[in-house]
Amino acid sequence: MEIITNISYILKDPLVQFFLWMAVLHIIGQVFVDKKISFWIASVATTFLWYKYRDPYTPAYAWGIIVGFILLAYILKIVFHFNIFLFLKGRKRCPKCYEEAHLRAKVCPFCGHVFSEKDDLKEGD
Repeated sequence: MEIITNISYILKDPLVQFFLWMAVLHIIGQVFVDKKISFWIASVATTFLWYKYRDPYTPAYAWGIIVGFILLAYILKIVFHFNIFLFLKGRKRCPKCYEEAHLRAKVCPFCGHVFSEKDDLKEGD
C-alpha cells in the first residue's frame, strides 16, 4: 500500500505529468509521422498546451532539464571524445568507415578495420 501512495505522490508532480504527456504524444506521433520528428512535435505540442492551460514554469523547468542533458552529451563528446548515445546503445563508431559496430567488436563488420586499444578507449566517438 505504501508503494501505491508513493507512486501517486510522484504522479501528482507537475514535472512528472509534463514528461508523461510528452511521452504519450511522442508514442502517438511515432504512429503517424517519422520517428525523428515525433519527439519535437510532442515536445512543442506539450509545451504549448501546458503553457496555455496550466502554469508557464513547468515547461521552462522541463526544457531546462532537456537542454541540460543535451549540453552534457555535447560536452562529453567534445571534451572527452565520448558519445554517450552510442555507448548507451552498446555501439562504437569505426574510425575508417564511420559505421556503428558493437562495443566489443575487434573488427569492423562493414570495412574490416581492426580496432586498436586506442579506438576502444574512444568507445563512442
